[in-house]
Amino acid sequence: MSLAQEAKHGTLEAALENVETQLGKVLSAIAASVASVADTLRTASTSETGTSNALGDKQLVADVAADSCVFAALRACGAVELASSEEQPADHELGGSGYSVAFDPLDGSSIIGANWAVGSIFGVWRGRGFVGRSAREQVAAAYAVYGPKTLLVVARRVAAAEVAARQGRQHVVQEFVLLPSGAWQLSRADVRIPESKKCFASANLRATADNAAYRQLVLGWMEERYTLRYSGGLVPDLHHILAKGGGVFCNPTSPTCPAKLRCLYETFPLALITEAAGGSSHDGRGSALDGRLEAHDQRGPLCLGSTAEVAKCLPAMLAGL
Repeated sequence: MSLAQEAKHGTLEAALENVETQLGKVLSAIAASVASVADTLRTASTSETGTSNALGDKQLVADVAADSCVFAALRACGAVELASSEEQPADHELGGSGYSVAFDPLDGSSIIGANWAVGSIFGVWRGRGFVGRSAREQVAAAYAVYGPKTLLVVARRVAAAEVAARQGRQHVVQEFVLLPSGAWQLSRADVRIPESKKCFASANLRATADNAAYRQLVLGWMEERYTLRYSGGLVPDLHHILAKGGGVFCNPTSPTCPAKLRCLYETFPLALITEAAGGSSHDGRGSALDGRLEAHDQRGPLCLGSTAEVAKCLPAMLAGL
């Protein structure tokens, strides 16, 4: 079956037919959790709970509800040994066997009150645990976008039976849309990021006050008539790059504006998805996939997108370290 035929007729179940059984269970559980979160968000309160998670972030009722949905789905699948979430940043035994999953149940909760698109992020490692492991060890990663449509984008290693169709690539990135029936329909069978596009999302703009290279980068984008596409939500901003044919998301730091993005729950999984789609990632030192986790709360700068556009951001990324 050609890639075009896959996109027209495929389902999530069909896309996972060649995937190792336990990993297939994990990815199916992630999809089930996203459907559950999407349903929950229709009525979940966006008010604060009055509590903060262990990382110091104020929690919304919606954050807690989404976290519960994901843990329940992962626990039920029988293939997850350990899981860790941004809301509960420790290793939690889930009783399964085969994989460990780290996730941000509701990325962008600060903009959910405005009814803007938000997301969820997932990283999957074979075996037990996260600390001491590199981002490149992930066997799969995914994100969900909760907007007019609920979308799930999955990056995974190519199975042996798929190598010919994928032209020898090690990973494939696929997009699925949640149907009213609750089924997941394959909408794009092979998501790719082109080399360059004049489109940017400039996060952490406060850093331009004492990161001169970042200030010059932003001015350069404007002088070259780049299009600004920035929502304040990491997942929808990255998805715009994958959906609209390129661009760059840039989140450098400065002495007064340190990194906020968590490596385990945000930067590592999204770096895998970006690079698997043919783009680039950078954390100020090199590919974000070469990062190794030292602690659950480890944070870092991040640049994602078209390879040529990421290369233009390196002075700003380096200046912030």
